[in-house]
Parts: sequence; structure tokens; C-alpha cells
Amino acid sequence: MNWFPFRNEENRYYLRDLFILSGVISLSVLAAELIHFRNSANIDLVDRILIYVYYTVPLVVLFLIISYFYRNRRNLETGRLKSSIRYRLSLSFLFIAMLPSFPVFLLTSNVIGKVFEGFYGLDIAQALEAGDYFVRKELDPEKKELLEKAKFFRNLVQKENPNPNLLTTRANELDLIKNPNYYVGWYDNKTAALENRALKLVFSLEDFTPIESDGISENLVLNQNLGFYLLKIDSINSGKFLILGKRVFPGEEARAYSFINTRRNYVTADLAKEKLPYEVRLTITLLTVFAFLLSIFFSLVFARKISRPIIDLANATQKVSLGDTDINLPLTEGGEIGALVESFNQMVKDLKSKNEELMHTQRIAAWKEVAQRMAHEIKNPLTPIQLSAERIRRKLNSEVPTEFQEIVTKGSETIVGQVKILEHLVNEFSEFARMPAPRLINQHLEPVLLESAKLFEHTPGIQIELNLVKNLPEIFLDKKLFLGIMNNLFKNAVEAIEKRKQKADSNFTQGKVRISTVLEKRIMRRSVVLFVEDNGIGITADYRSKVFEPYYSTKEEHVSGIGLAIVQKTVIDHNGHISVDSSELGGCKFRIELPVA
Repeated sequence: MNWFPFRNEENRYYLRDLFILSGVISLSVLAAELIHFRNSANIDLVDRILIYVYYTVPLVVLFLIISYFYRNRRNLETGRLKSSIRYRLSLSFLFIAMLPSFPVFLLTSNVIGKVFEGFYGLDIAQALEAGDYFVRKELDPEKKELLEKAKFFRNLVQKENPNPNLLTTRANELDLIKNPNYYVGWYDNKTAALENRALKLVFSLEDFTPIESDGISENLVLNQNLGFYLLKIDSINSGKFLILGKRVFPGEEARAYSFINTRRNYVTADLAKEKLPYEVRLTITLLTVFAFLLSIFFSLVFARKISRPIIDLANATQKVSLGDTDINLPLTEGGEIGALVESFNQMVKDLKSKNEELMHTQRIAAWKEVAQRMAHEIKNPLTPIQLSAERIRRKLNSEVPTEFQEIVTKGSETIVGQVKILEHLVNEFSEFARMPAPRLINQHLEPVLLESAKLFEHTPGIQIELNLVKNLPEIFLDKKLFLGIMNNLFKNAVEAIEKRKQKADSNFTQGKVRISTVLEKRIMRRSVVLFVEDNGIGITADYRSKVFEPYYSTKEEHVSGIGLAIVQKTVIDHNGHISVDSSELGGCKFRIELPVA
């Protein structure tokens, strides 16, 4: 398939589209830099490229929509047909091409959130960091207080082997037992062996993180109703540890839980992209961008290749409506578009042929009227002229001198001979003027051709070759009139062969007449095509356009020249078309196309 037709206009359109596309991409990059990256410095290459794509897609779609409406308006103002369907097709192709790409975008980066943040002036990460700062600021005094108490217990549980009574005594001294805001628990094998009250919170030892003090780790445990800051103090005995806790955010547990949980999920989602290696993300991103650019390019190319023949067809239709039938659109596409163009060309060809046939029919009608008048005017004086010449010849007696007798005899014979020629012309004029209307019957063509060929098969020095396709469909024929067509063509072929013999052509060996048939299939149309060829003297190119004219003949004999005119008129009456060309045999080739019933 030829993607770039070598036509200046088409190349100009492609260069224009490429220039506009480059401009839209450049505008998208500039908009992204000014709007999105203005206050963002630490953005990696993958996210930067994808953000360019997110800016490019809506701008390209917007450009296509604006171009579509502008082109429709220009079509209405100028009356000149230009392609607006191209933009609709481009939008469709672009949408289909880009739809599978969005999941890839989502997998390669979390840019969508950042794009929305940039459009709406939001920075969720910064807001969460600020909220976290205030939470830490609120917790710091509580942490410091509890850490001091934890250090006191650390000296006890890591240097001694305390018993429950000693732990309880130390907790009472620090006012931790009765105060409902504190929790003290001594754990053995992850089970609370001693605690001042039920904690009513579920925590995991894996969630504790070490702090600066050795042997102490921290954990913030929250639900919507209760929140505790916990410190875990390891003992010298493996499997035993002390948990100290202090209640935090009293009365604001639900809000604190919602904020801390949201920040944790945001950080998890933000870090999820790093699970995919940077090189892999970069490769996927570049392939996605490349596919995106290719989708735009090929959407424009495909749309133009579809719309260009339609616009050419519409413009050609306007020319045909103004009477111009010398149009033949180039067949550059296949499929339905090619079928449409081919059907249009065939329609214009048929229209031109019908116009020519109509003009020919009008000329035939005029000539028929002339022939009728001539036959009437010529026939009246012929009979007395012939009778007078015969009477003179009969009354001539022996007393008349010999020389005079000879002159009168020859003169009367000449008069009688010329009168017979005129009678023959008058009879042809009368036959031409009385051409009957055809009676078309649905039948096969082959029996008619065989019957006509049988009449001439014994002509001396003539070989008849039949190349008839079997099982041809039936066509509407008037058998009597079509036999007249074949007989006339056979007769012309035999006479053309005789002329070539008379010229003593050294290349000529034997006369040949070839009859061929073929079934021709076109878009929504089938025709039976008949070829009658000979190896006679042929017809020059100058005379081919005149052979069907009434009373035109290339023969030297006194003939009327209406034979081929009658043939053409009969073919037209069969809703067919006849033409003449050179044959590979050396003579003429008549082509008769008849529609299938």
C-alpha cells in the first residue's frame, strides 16, 4: 500500500499536518513546564515525559475538534468540498489507539494524582507532612514524659530480675497504677502476666521501632475510640518485656486515627512505584510515548487515505452534474472505497455511453425520416425511366445504322443497371426507415451465435474459430434481430478478408473470423461480452469513430453504408454497447456488451 501518494497536494497536506502536530506537542511541553514544573524541581524523567503526554492528549483532541468545526464552516461558506470526516476519523483512531495505553500510564507512574494536584493547586504530600508535624509536636511532651519513666524501669528490668510485687511498687511510686491515662503491663511469651488495666487495643510487636535509648522501642496504637503511645522495654530474660503506655489525643481519637491512617496509605502508595525498577519504568514510558506519537501519525494518515477518495468522489460528482462526463478517478484504494470509486467510474462511463447512444438515436431518427422521404421521392421516377429504356431497346429495328444501335443498346443497358442500383438503395432506405422494435426474450446467446456461424462456415478460404464460454447466464434477446447483427458482422469480416487477399499481402495465408464470449463481473453488475474479430484489412484509427454513422462506408462499391448503423441501433435496443478496435489477428475487433438478465 502506498502511504505517500506522489502528488504535490497530498504531500503538502501531510507536511501541514506534521507541522501542526509538532506545534501542538511543543505547546504541550511549554504548558507543562510553566504550569506543572514551575515549582517542582525533583521530578524524574519518567514522570516528566508522562506529564508531557497528559498535556498533549487533550490539546491534540481540542485541535482536531476545532479543525472539524472550522472545516465545516468553510465548506458552507465557500461551497468547496473539503474533508471534515478526516477529523472525525482521526479522533476515533486516536481514541481507539490511546484507550489501551492508560493502564500502562497508571502502572508506570503515580502521575495522575500529581497532575490533578497541579491543576487544582494542591500538594497533598506537603499537606500531610504539615499535619504530621503538628501531630509530632503534640506528642513530643507525652513522649518525653513517658520516656523518662521508661528509663527508670529499664534499669530495673535489665539489671535485676524483678518480680511482680517489685514492679507494682515502682509503678505506684510513679503514680501509674491508679491513673487511667497510663498503662503498665508485664509480658511473658507475648502474654500479659500482670497489667494495671485492660488495654483494649491490639498491637503487634513487629510494629515497635527502636528509639535512641537502648532496649526501648516505641509504637503508636490507635483506633477510632482510643489511642495510646506505647514503649516496650526489653528485660534480661528472653521472652519477657515491660510495656508502658500513655493515652494520647483524648476526645480526638477518631480524627487522629483518620489522619495517621491516611498518611500511612499515601506513603505506601507513593513508594509502591519504586517497586518497579527505574530502568523498566523508563523503557515502558518511552515505548508508550512512541506508541502514542505513532497513533497520532497513523490516525492522520489513515483518516486522509479514507477521506481523500470520498472528497475526490464528491467533487467529481459535482462536475458530472454540470455535464462533464470525461472523468475517470484513479483507483488508488482497495476494499469498499475502491469498489465505490470503480462503481462511480463505471457509472460515468455508462452515462457517457448513454449520452452518445441518445445522440446516435436522435441522428438515426433524423436519418430514418430522410431515408423515408428519399425512398419515396426516388422510387416514383425509377419505374418510368426503366420502362422507357426497355421500350427503346425493344423498338430498335434493323433499319437503324449499326453504330446507332450499339449506342442505344449500351445506353439503355446502363440506364437499366443504374436504375437497379437505385432500386437497391431505395429498398435499403425503406428497410432502414421501417426498423422494427425488438421483442426481447430471456434466452441464451450461444445457440444464436452457432446458428449464425453455420451460415458462413462453408465460405471458401474462411476459417471460423469459436471460443464460447459454457454456462453463460441468459440475456434478453430478439433472436431475429440479433441474427441480423451477426450476419452483418460476418459479412463485413468476409469482405475485409477479401480486400486483404486482393492486395496480395505476403503475410496473409488464410482468412479467419474469431467469435468469443466472456462473462464480465463488476460491482453490482454482470455482462456478457461478445467479440467478433477478423484478420482482414482492418480500419484505421481515424475511421473508427465514423463506422457507425449512417450512410458512411469505406467500400468502393455503390452501397448505402447503413449496415453498421443498423447494428449499433439494434445493440442499443438490447440495452447494450458496441465498440470497434484493432484485433490481434490483424483486422477489426467488434466488442458487444450485453447486460445479464
